[in-house]
This record gives sequence, C-alpha cells and structure tokens, in this order.
Amino acid sequence: MGLTRIGLARSLILPLLLAMLAGCAKPAAVTPPWVSPSPGSFLSAKAEPLSDADVVKRARPADFILMGESHTNPCDHTVQARLIEALAQSGHRFSIGLEMLPVTTQTVLDEFNARRIAAADLGEAVNWEKIWGYPYALYKPIFELAEEFDLPVIGLNIPRQTLVTFRDKGNEALSEADRNALPRRIIPASPAQKAALEMQVGLHQSMRTATAPGSDATDTPAKDAKASKAMPGKVPSMNAMAEKFYLVQALWDSMMAEQALLSRERLNRPMLILAGSGHVEHGWGIEYRLRTLEPEAACLSVMPVRDAEDFKAQADTSQRPMPAEQVYFHCAAQHKSRLGMNILFEEKAMRVESVEPGSKAESAGLMAGDVLVEAAGRPLTEAMDLHFAAMAASRQNKPLKLTVKRAGQTISLTIPLAAPQD
Repeated sequence: MGLTRIGLARSLILPLLLAMLAGCAKPAAVTPPWVSPSPGSFLSAKAEPLSDADVVKRARPADFILMGESHTNPCDHTVQARLIEALAQSGHRFSIGLEMLPVTTQTVLDEFNARRIAAADLGEAVNWEKIWGYPYALYKPIFELAEEFDLPVIGLNIPRQTLVTFRDKGNEALSEADRNALPRRIIPASPAQKAALEMQVGLHQSMRTATAPGSDATDTPAKDAKASKAMPGKVPSMNAMAEKFYLVQALWDSMMAEQALLSRERLNRPMLILAGSGHVEHGWGIEYRLRTLEPEAACLSVMPVRDAEDFKAQADTSQRPMPAEQVYFHCAAQHKSRLGMNILFEEKAMRVESVEPGSKAESAGLMAGDVLVEAAGRPLTEAMDLHFAAMAASRQNKPLKLTVKRAGQTISLTIPLAAPQD
C-alpha cells in the first residue's frame, strides 16, 4: 500500500526528482563516498558501517523508529526482523506499528498480543493476504519475534473501503464507524513530498497508457474511466485524479502518525513503525506528520538503499523538511513477484534468483540464473520496464512474452497473465 507499490522505481525517480528540486531546495549536502557493503549491512549517513549494537544505541532514545521497506524484497524483511530482535534482546521494550493492517484489525491483533492467537495462525485470523495483498510468509518472522519478546503489535492504517469511499464520495457518504477510522486531522504533504508525488502520478499515467509493440494503443485513460465503476459515464481529468492521489497519501500518513502517537501514549512505549519506503524516505511521510502533531517527538529513520546512486539520493539531507538522525541498510533491489520468481536487480541486468515450485514462472520454464533481457519485445534496462510490460500485457488480456539468456543461449518463454501482475 502506498508509495512503494512502485518502490522498485525509487532509484529511477529520486535522481530526477532531486534535479527538479535543485532550483528551490537548500544546497545539497556533500555525499560521502560509497563502498559497496555486504547485503543487510547497516550504514551511517556518512556511509560508515554500523554494527547492530551501534544501531540499537541510536534507536533506543527515539520515540519512533521508522523503518522502510520494499514490500516484496526478502532482504528488507530479514533486516527488519534482525533489528527488532537486537532491540528486544537489549532489553528495550517497544511496540510494533504496521502500515500493513488497518485499525479495524486491532481486535484480532489484541488477541495475538494477549497470546490467545499464535503467530503461526495470525495470518489466517486477520485475513492478511486479502487485506494486505503480499505473502504473510514475508512478515511472519516479525510476529514470531513479537510473540517471543512480548511486543505489542498495532495496526495503523485506514480500512481500504473507508479510504475509497472518502476519496470518491466524500465525508458525507461515510458511516459513523467509517468516520472514526479516519484521522482527526489531515496534514497535507510538504512541498518536497508534493513534488515527489507529482512524479508518481506521471509514472502511474505511463502505466495506464503502456501497450505492447504492435498493439493499437487503445488503452487510454478515457477507456479506463469508462471501465471504472467508481465514476460511471464520467472521465476524470488527470488533475482530478492527481488531487485524489495526493489526498490518499495525506490520509495514509496522517492516520499512521496519529495512531502511532495514540498508541505510544496508551502503552507508554516507543514504537517501531514498519512501512513502505515512500512513507519513510527523507522524513516526508509519517515522520513529517508525527512532528507536525508533536514537534518534540524524537524520530530515527532506517531506510534501505540499493546502490551508490540510491544512497546518494537518500543521504541528501537538503531534501528533509525537518532535521533528524538517519540510518541506512544495504539490500540490493529485488522483487518477489506474484508470478513466482524472485528477481535480483543487478547493474544492467535482471537476474532470476529463485523460482517457486508450482508457480507460473516455473510452468513457463524460468530457472534460477536466467537473465531477463526483453519483455513483450522491449528491452529490460530498468526495474519498471518489466512492471510496465506485465501491466500492458495483462490489460490487453495477453500473455507476457519474455526473452532470457541462459548459459550463453537466448530463449523465449511465455507466461499467461489472468489479471494485472507485478
């Protein structure tokens, strides 16, 4: 949910965004040299390696630790679990706040917090994959650690249907229960986040109009609007769609900040918040709302970085609306696709790291070690190229045609797509 639905594109978006903002931003800070660290390594804002103990020392004074992720990146989830374990083993007592679950799931989460539901059963009990959409297995170690160290887990987000109703029909269409699931105050984006969101709108528009080579390019916004049930017979303008997008982001971040503050007061514990990187980077999202609501709140952001360029973008303190301490961890860009393959994004290459047994990827003949070269006849040079190609093929009800290199040979494979894929 949120900005990181296209989180794999962050390394593409941010360099361009920073260039766009250069004319109005504060002078950029000098970026330290980058020496590629081992996967999962923590780094300071000066690119110095940090031990787990170093990070724990920095994290303990914080009221809120905001830890970003790409939802489908297994390395990100491993590092999250490692930091939670290190903090808990140090004797630190904190709660875990989740973007992934809405406040309406708290009744079930309280059963888990009281240890009447086990971590092994929580995914089914809370209807995780229907609510969140990503595999519970990626997050299960977090709940196992919460269970082991008796750490309360809190759902921070807005129920999806409440969000959609408010976005499309306004406050008057909401029930009293729905209104209680909205933030009391909607805090608009800072100027820097607004600029980033404008770029996100551009990417979404590209996804809407992307088509495979040889098609008749009839996949237009007007056609999409006609197919939409939200506004039958009307074609919303891009400006109107963009304003709704900005509203949704403000709702998400405002709600999560408000709930985090309420939970800290109620539980008298600091909170470690797990959220998509777009809600954490540069302090634009949740942190900006936290510190608007409570200026004295001490925050530590812990952000994944993928490579030297990404680190340079993330470590640019001139992009932060408010100064705060930051820690980073290095995980290569990778994506656990619903098609059943884990893709590692290396320099100028997209390599299949693993393939799940019984998956569409395995049925199509993909194997670990395959290098993805083309999708739908288009070269794969960046992370979003595959996403765009899959979306275009799915929207046209066509299979996704892949060209891969394997052991020096070039082969063609076809993956059927029954619905929009990632």
